[in-house]
Amino acid sequence: MSESGEVTADRGLKALFTKYPVETFEVFVPELLLEHGRPTSTAVLQQETSMPDLGNPSRFLDVALQASWADGSSAVILLIEHWSEVRKIDLRRVLWYFADLVVRSPSALVCPVVLVTDPGDQVIPECWEMTVAGVTHCILTVRVFRVTAAELPRLRSLQNRVAAILTSLARTDAVEDVVSAMAHMARSPGLFEDIQRFLPLAVKLATIPASDKPRLRRRLKEVDMENAWLLIEEDIKAEGKAEGKAEGKAEGKAEAQAKEQAASRATVESIRRLVESGVLPRQAACALLHSLINGGGISREIGMEALSQFT
Repeated sequence: MSESGEVTADRGLKALFTKYPVETFEVFVPELLLEHGRPTSTAVLQQETSMPDLGNPSRFLDVALQASWADGSSAVILLIEHWSEVRKIDLRRVLWYFADLVVRSPSALVCPVVLVTDPGDQVIPECWEMTVAGVTHCILTVRVFRVTAAELPRLRSLQNRVAAILTSLARTDAVEDVVSAMAHMARSPGLFEDIQRFLPLAVKLATIPASDKPRLRRRLKEVDMENAWLLIEEDIKAEGKAEGKAEGKAEGKAEAQAKEQAASRATVESIRRLVESGVLPRQAACALLHSLINGGGISREIGMEALSQFT
């Protein structure tokens, strides 16, 4: 989440990879698991590294995950740099992070991966080298990972939640891509709450426009994805605030507190209509009300009163 509360792909992916580190290795370097089996231990390494320009906010290590195996093979650090725009890819920056990890973890091997979520089809360099007077002094080779038509079948065959979220980049029908990704998550090992947690990330990666949100809500309901309430929370808040403002204007000289109460009641009324129409399950409505109360979206008094009606 950004400071404004907006879901960002970069931070969402960081949360996904660090929550499911073994699954992340399985997606990006499957050869390691085929050769050594599942890691016996994993660790998330420090995500910031010293850079020459400390004032540049973009110079942060995206994700560094270390895995170790019982067979005594060397630990492997998976370095993942996420780029949403091909034109901004800078392998020299990856080289800095790569070298820093090598120095800090001399007994481990480092595998650098460039994850690209740009929908374009531009050619992406996999190698950076420096040659002086005919002598090559440095070569960095990275794995470039994109969700292509060729990669999708493998991702969809895995019972893996990292793979599931990445399939939302399929670029076919954005709504169906997200629905498929959520169904994939549901049948893969992990907490149910994580389906709710990473749904906004799937929507972000699929770049679903606001005009398609109603269709997405309908499709999620059709496949019994009760966590769809997370997506409509923002819409419900907006509708409630709009109705509250209208009531506030009608009151003329109403105080700010009265407007807030009106907005809270309007929000509750919106939720009630969604429950009665069958769009929002009662259990999800209760969870949403708790979220709004705790986040200050509605007054506690009105929220608790509404909860008593749904339980």
